[in-house]
Amino acid sequence: METYDVSLRPDAITDLAGIYSYNVDEGGHPVVALNYIEKLREKCYSLERAPIRGQKRDDLRANLRILAIDKNAVAAFEVDESNQTVTILIIFYGGEDYETIMVDASG
Repeated sequence: METYDVSLRPDAITDLAGIYSYNVDEGGHPVVALNYIEKLREKCYSLERAPIRGQKRDDLRANLRILAIDKNAVAAFEVDESNQTVTILIIFYGGEDYETIMVDASG
C-alpha cells in the first residue's frame, strides 16, 4: 500500500497553536490541551494512508478537500496524487465559517 507524504502549512501549525492556547485558557489543563492537539495531528497524518477522504470543495478552491478531524475541528487540505502528497492548509475550530475564510483566502 502506497503512502502519501503529509505536511502542515505554517497556517495550520499556527491554528494548532491557537487551539492549544484556547483550550489551556478555557480549561486550565495544559496536558489535556496538548493531548488534544496530538490527537488532531494524528488525524491529519492519518491521511498518509487514505488521502482521498472528506468532502471535495472545488467550489471554494481548486483541489480543496474538507474533513472533520474531531467534533470541533475541520481540516482543509489538498491532495496531489501525482506527487503523492497531502498538504494541510488550515485547521478550523469551534464552528469557524470555513467556507467564507477559504473563499477570501483564494480570491
